Amino acid sequence: EVVEPLKKLTDAIHAEGAKASIQIGHCGNMTHRSTCGQMPVGASGGFNLYSPTFMRGLKIEEIDAFVDDFKRGAALVKEAGFDCVELHAGHGYLISQFLSPYTNHRKDAYGGSLENRMRFMERVVRAVKEELDGKLGLVVKVNMWDGFKGGMEETECLAVCKKLESLGVDALVL
Repeated sequence: EVVEPLKKLTDAIHAEGAKASIQIGHCGNMTHRSTCGQMPVGASGGFNLYSPTFMRGLKIEEIDAFVDDFKRGAALVKEAGFDCVELHAGHGYLISQFLSPYTNHRKDAYGGSLENRMRFMERVVRAVKEELDGKLGLVVKVNMWDGFKGGMEETECLAVCKKLESLGVDALVL
């Protein structure tokens, strides 16, 4: 139901000679039960002081489903006539929750080393790029510092940026 109104918006933007971009992302544990109607999810379970709320960690099969959801989101963006999509991977949202050692305490293939913590982001970027098929630009918003002890520091953030560059994203929003 969102595609038709968004298509009207992109058509109006294009009629004025401009390009249209939209951001897609998932709040993960940065939402609250009262907003999403269930216990929020994140890279790991626990308590989020910023919401504040309890959250549970995603199961592997749920991670697979979320990758598919991002891909479907990109398909809707394309159908609605956008020229570019910004993938939100910063500010403590879901992709950022996987990247940060502060919020990611997983013991599986999605936790521990930075390479493992980047796995969800990499899968999402690959899925979105596949859906966009070179027809739309892909920009990724990332942190350069989490801003708290035990979070991502500049060195790891730069490694994330280099990984995104190697994945062929068109631009980064730092």
